[in-house]
Amino acid sequence: MSALPSREPDPGEEPRPSRPPHEAVPLADVQGTLGFELQPRLDPPRPRGDEPADDIEDGDLPPPIPIVPANGHLRGWVPQFAQKAAEVVGGDRPASQLVRWTTKEVYAELRYRASLTARSGAYEPGTGRNQPVRPRVHRCHVYEVSDDIVEATVTIRFGAGLRALAVRFERNGESWICTVLNFGGYD
Repeated sequence: MSALPSREPDPGEEPRPSRPPHEAVPLADVQGTLGFELQPRLDPPRPRGDEPADDIEDGDLPPPIPIVPANGHLRGWVPQFAQKAAEVVGGDRPASQLVRWTTKEVYAELRYRASLTARSGAYEPGTGRNQPVRPRVHRCHVYEVSDDIVEATVTIRFGAGLRALAVRFERNGESWICTVLNFGGYD
């Protein structure tokens, strides 16, 4: 193999740097990093403003934000919530994304189920994983128990298998909060 010819500098010519000089940055400071964090936050959001974060006891969650103006809109929102809950349990989504629309007990159950799934697959919950099949809402039936309570049964498809999900939402001011979330067996 022949070597490429190199240009010999003329005697008296000063060598030119091939690149403009720049400030050296230690390699360890930038190796493998990006300008933003890609990992999801798994903890509930901290309060803003005058309330210091140290005043919050473990398990206290921020108040829910209004998400649904009327019961009629729940028919479209309940399947979306169920889809997100299935993604949390499957490890595709962090549980913290549902914290504003769940009670402490439901939130704890979602985190627990996500950690079980993560342990069985040796990965961190909520970081997104490569699944051969992603969960999808197959069917959803919404029943309005009263003006302030809505229950739904949801069928979630995991490839060829189906899983049942029962949810209950209760009105909290102008928002709806998931107070019960029960996963059925795998068929």
